[in-house]
Amino acid sequence: MTSPINESAAQPRAESFVDWFHINSRIVTAGAVVVAAAAFGYWIVQRTAYNETISADRQLLVAKQSLNSGNEALAAADLKKVADKYPTKPAGGEAGMLLAQLQLGKGDVTGAIAGLRALATKVTSGPTAASIRGLLGDALVQVAKPAEAAAEYVGAAKSTSMANERAYWESKAGRAYLASNNTVEARKLYEALAAQTDNEGIATEARVRLGELSVGSRP
Repeated sequence: MTSPINESAAQPRAESFVDWFHINSRIVTAGAVVVAAAAFGYWIVQRTAYNETISADRQLLVAKQSLNSGNEALAAADLKKVADKYPTKPAGGEAGMLLAQLQLGKGDVTGAIAGLRALATKVTSGPTAASIRGLLGDALVQVAKPAEAAAEYVGAAKSTSMANERAYWESKAGRAYLASNNTVEARKLYEALAAQTDNEGIATEARVRLGELSVGSRP
């Protein structure tokens, strides 16, 4: 007695796939189009970002050439253009800081602070974020606003992943807190800095400051 043939099992796999493809060809085509469009869109975004980085670097170089030639007015205008147009690019952050340093050198502390504040809101991460906030803190110290300076130094410390740089900014924050008579926050920072091992010089200073705070707190 012969057993019945299972027609579905005996059907060639290739033939089954061809039939499936004919039935679902529209779905397959649509899926391929979506994937291709996504890939092309990603390429466009990456290419645009690359071109903007190159353009920002070139314009920053032009601004530096103006600065080195002694044409400060032209350099300031060029630096502002780069900082305003490419704030999230490394060149834009560097341009903003160079412009602020130029303003500070000419005594325009108010202008430097305004520019750095605007730049800091746009550059919240990356290699220049900490430097921008740190320079803003320095400018605020110049206009006798140590409490605000301390906040910027703390922000700078939080913006970096480098332990040694973080300790540097926290040390400056501690001094600013002391200048603003905020001994509570100063003590917190100095206790942490005294315990860190990334920068012995800063740890030594922190221990000295803690000693001074202890003497000052005695009745």
